[in-house]
Amino acid sequence: MRVLPFLRFFFYCLPRLMFHIAGLFRIFNRGKRAFRNALEKEGLLDEVVEELIKDFTPSMPFRETLFRFSRR
Repeated sequence: MRVLPFLRFFFYCLPRLMFHIAGLFRIFNRGKRAFRNALEKEGLLDEVVEELIKDFTPSMPFRETLFRFSRR
């Protein structure tokens, strides 16, 4: 049984993949905050801002896909 490929994946590929995914979520959240700040700067009501944020969240299709696959 070869242990080296498993260790290489576990200690090299998996952390690298997790850091890339964390970076994507960081970018999504930064964009959402910038969008929220721009809407609030325009003087829109808080309820309108919340609805627009909910409708235009860039990670929603990704989260819906993950949720759909996790239910199977």
